[in-house]
Amino acid sequence: MGLRDRLTARQRHTQLLAAADRAISKHLINGEGWHPEPAALIALAFARHAIRLNVSEAREYLNAALAERGYPLLDEGGDQ
Repeated sequence: MGLRDRLTARQRHTQLLAAADRAISKHLINGEGWHPEPAALIALAFARHAIRLNVSEAREYLNAALAERGYPLLDEGGDQ
């Protein structure tokens, strides 16, 4: 993996973590609890950064953002 690939991967990672944090914040502000569905992150990541990801990857990024905030993680089905 060359430097350009590593920088692209790092930028994507940073953007997805920010999108996951944003999805959780929007979910909290709307009074819907701590856990947005992975589909919410998929839509937000595409809308903000034109990044496509699958449900599994979305769940991983949501779990990383939830863990950073000290919230319980999503299970494999997407629920708490």
